[in-house]
Amino acid sequence: MITVIKNFLKNLFTKKDPNIFDYVKFINNMKKQKKGLMSKKQYLTIAKKLSVSSPCNLLVFGLGEDSYLWSKINNNGVTIFLEDSIEWITSINDGTLDVEHVIYQTSVENQKEIGYNVEKLEMLLPNRVSDLVYDFIIVDGPLGHQPPRPFKGPGRMSSIYMAFKLLKRGGVVVIDDMGRPIEKQYAFHYFGKENLINFIEEKVGIFQQLGSN
Repeated sequence: MITVIKNFLKNLFTKKDPNIFDYVKFINNMKKQKKGLMSKKQYLTIAKKLSVSSPCNLLVFGLGEDSYLWSKINNNGVTIFLEDSIEWITSINDGTLDVEHVIYQTSVENQKEIGYNVEKLEMLLPNRVSDLVYDFIIVDGPLGHQPPRPFKGPGRMSSIYMAFKLLKRGGVVVIDDMGRPIEKQYAFHYFGKENLINFIEEKVGIFQQLGSN
């Protein structure tokens, strides 16, 4: 009888709610299929943080094989992806993702000339995107190759600036590729080193802004 009771209590407290998305299982399967450019640890850390905020207003700069992870975690919230490549949108989106095609006016090789000039960093976004205030933003695009690789892409100067502009006070922003100088420079400029709450494998930065709206 004691064993039966113990097993009952164990099942009671360990049984998972079928309505809760199992992001750990999803990430494990995704990485087994060699999908997603982040590491397993990076995905797990971001997913855990996002699951705490969900359901919420989520904005993601960049589209990829991991987009379904973010969308499923925030299933009952608003999730919008911004992508500059129409070909990539066609390739990745199976029709279930809410994606807006955007145009960047910057070039990563001209970053020093652009600096923090708001007029050059500003992006023209659809009203339904710009009218929202976001609880959680992921900056994982656009392309921004830097030395030692040849310069290529718009760079993430505008996406980081727009994330700063659209994120609510007290919100969370995740910036990938902070091991690169431009991402690190703009992330610290707009969000502050003091608000960096996690720097996963010296690549992915998670910032939590202080205060609330």
